[in-house]
Amino acid sequence: MNSLLDVRELQKVFPLKDGSKVHAVEHVDVEVGHAETLAVVGESGCGKSTLAQLICKLLDADGGSIKLEGKELTGLSTVQMRPHRSKMQMIFQDPFASLDPRRTVGYSVAEPLIIHGLAKKREELRDRVAKLFERVGLLLSHMNQFPHQFSGGQRQRVCIARALALAPKLVIADESVSALDVSVQAQVINLMMELQRDMGLSYLFITHDLAVVERMAHRVAVMYLGQIVEMGSRAHIFENPTHSYTKKLLQAAPIADPRQRKERPLLTGEIPSPRWAAGQSPVRVEHVEIEPGHLVAKE
Repeated sequence: MNSLLDVRELQKVFPLKDGSKVHAVEHVDVEVGHAETLAVVGESGCGKSTLAQLICKLLDADGGSIKLEGKELTGLSTVQMRPHRSKMQMIFQDPFASLDPRRTVGYSVAEPLIIHGLAKKREELRDRVAKLFERVGLLLSHMNQFPHQFSGGQRQRVCIARALALAPKLVIADESVSALDVSVQAQVINLMMELQRDMGLSYLFITHDLAVVERMAHRVAVMYLGQIVEMGSRAHIFENPTHSYTKKLLQAAPIADPRQRKERPLLTGEIPSPRWAAGQSPVRVEHVEIEPGHLVAKE
């Protein structure tokens, strides 16, 4: 694969006061191609949001490599990361928390352009922000309003516009549609897919919602206790799930059409803790390629 993003052996361990450690991300390898959507799925606590923050350099990794367009990002300082920041932007789950309530949404979208010095004159800045608002389906009159004046779906469109301001190549979306109701969620997903077609965007899509994954992902990585246990194309995962955890996730996914529902075993019990006592660590999974591009961890 001609990868835009290439992550190898990524690791993040959080030490606790009692000497134990939480192995949140453990030797993870993922790639995202140009104009591709890779969905990372799993239950809460599996490490997928930590993975997103590591890739976006909101957290520092304890080991491994993160390459964007072949350039190594691990170890770079905040200043050194600045030229790469414009190529990689993040959309968070809660759009209200992502926006400054004291600023107009127009300013929030303009702020990245101001920080990176991409619009010198006021007229140029306003024109670029107006085009971004129009691109995500918002009105120009919205630019002078504040976050509390918008619905959740509209606020997420503002956040998408802000993410697009620097013309990134990779957008990392961390549960970015999970807080929206189904009809609004569908509208935002359609917008993101349209932007991908028109702009050649790549997405790393972090989610627990398999319906969203089936709608927009090209490839899927299933994460469990900080490790990837299965990875493949959308068809591989949905039509030929192989790892026991992947099967359980799919069995537990809700089906809207009652005619297609069957009695299925649900996920039961708690996910084992990623917390390990001092001196102990998880066993690293080994993957087997059961068909081209379809990797499954040995059990």
